[in-house]
Amino acid sequence: MKCPNCSSQMFITDETANSRSQVTFYRCSICVSEHVSSEPIVQADSYESNGYFESPGEDKKRFLMI
Repeated sequence: MKCPNCSSQMFITDETANSRSQVTFYRCSICVSEHVSSEPIVQADSYESNGYFESPGEDKKRFLMI
């Protein structure tokens, strides 16, 4: 990442992540300015379901109305 003040290369000082986002802290070695960048974490398998469609076939009860 380039420094917005002096356009020199910035280095990473710290990174933190949780289930929703990843935050990266940068610092410039020339003018000592700091920058913070955050990105959302998107996972395709994180969708919640009610469990009905994921259970095995023998666990599903079907009723027949006559």
